[in-house]
Amino acid sequence: MENKNYYDILGVSEKASQEEITAAKNEMAKRYHPDANIKNGIDTTEKMQEILEAYHILSDPDRRSEYDWSVSRKRPVMQTFDLHNMDKEDDSSLPDFVSYWKAANALFDIVQKSDPFFKDKNYSDELTRLSTEALSHVILLRNSSIPERYWYPDIMNWLLFTWFQHRNYTISYLLTLYDEYAKENISALDKLKLQKNTHRYQHSIKRLVKF
Repeated sequence: MENKNYYDILGVSEKASQEEITAAKNEMAKRYHPDANIKNGIDTTEKMQEILEAYHILSDPDRRSEYDWSVSRKRPVMQTFDLHNMDKEDDSSLPDFVSYWKAANALFDIVQKSDPFFKDKNYSDELTRLSTEALSHVILLRNSSIPERYWYPDIMNWLLFTWFQHRNYTISYLLTLYDEYAKENISALDKLKLQKNTHRYQHSIKRLVKF
């Protein structure tokens, strides 16, 4: 699936509704089902597998949300800075907002890693280590005057991209711009999904830091 993502495979936009995704899958399944093409000597098995894999991810809200996040990390906004070299730099050498963005992404990765460990008491030592690691990022973000509701990666990515275009903007103004953007460009359904993911993420952060 080089140069393609699941939305490309189904031929739908990233804002497609569940009904649109299902309809696209059904239409493409009719066209590329191996049984419908074998008589013409065409093997569409691999194409059909791609379609089913794409539908499996995009038809489930939670899997789709995680996939959208993974895709967003590969977009140009994430290539604004040399992330490989950034990992080797002292945060003090980075522009303030880049440090906050980097901390937010590191925190998200730590939380994602820690969530499964809460189900097994054998991982208490690992959770303690992750909690300590997460706390340093939490402190930096809290001192940045960026409220927790903006720490979710999708939002921080938008803020980083906007800041990079206008480096003279203050954080408070960036947050205002994001709120205006969300109000005008994010659908009611997507807002609910984002709000759900954000609240769940905030809960996971608090649980980890308090461990």
